[in-house]
Amino acid sequence: MWNADIYDSFGKERMQPSIDLAARLKDKKFKRILDVGCGSGMSTAAILSTWEDAEVIGVDLSEEMLQKARKILPQVQFIRRDCSKSLADLGTFDLIFSNAFLQWIPNQEEFIARAFAMLDEGGVLALQIPMFDEMSASRCITDAEKNWTQQLEGIEENKFITYTAAHYYDTFAEHTTKVQMWVTDYCHIMQNHEQILDFLRGAAFTPYQSRLDEEEMQVFAEEVLARIKEEYPTRKNGTVLFPFRRLFLTGQK
Repeated sequence: MWNADIYDSFGKERMQPSIDLAARLKDKKFKRILDVGCGSGMSTAAILSTWEDAEVIGVDLSEEMLQKARKILPQVQFIRRDCSKSLADLGTFDLIFSNAFLQWIPNQEEFIARAFAMLDEGGVLALQIPMFDEMSASRCITDAEKNWTQQLEGIEENKFITYTAAHYYDTFAEHTTKVQMWVTDYCHIMQNHEQILDFLRGAAFTPYQSRLDEEEMQVFAEEVLARIKEEYPTRKNGTVLFPFRRLFLTGQK
């Protein structure tokens, strides 16, 4: 289950990609915007700060996240929806925006095709995807899994699914010739290794929390932390650098 408070404990770090994605499109005028996988509203806030006069709708599966979003942004219509399924009943949009959502669903090509179909002519699909599988933190978790094979049997179907940047380009190129793509490494400066673990608790640990009880989860987290300490050396001033790679794509219909 999502924990909105844990997720938002690194709100600044998680919101910055939404700000950067919106900034690439700030010269365009959008009247109707759909924020897919809006979570607790951090991405929606970035949208509103860029396009103040737009009608914005946020959709997400987590009611806990949506409750927090409604308190922060009461002027936005937030709707609980399974975003892996069709959203066509919501109408068409000038911009479909999604920050760190796509990796949670298996039918990503279908989602992208449906999103382009929901765009008005000249509309834009804009996505940010954490390239988590390319990061050392991902290996820390998968290595720890080996000690929990019985409890975590079948866990793959609940984990992140990410592909190469080239794969996502090819998928976008099936629907438009106007594609922009870039990668940014956000280098988070953590005060200690435990902060990296806390960051992972906000999203990457979600599939494990439904498979392990509280005591098992604590042991699993300690095993991951031990590997984090090996992968991410402490700097001379005592801080720990935590690079986080994110892929951005925009496509205009």
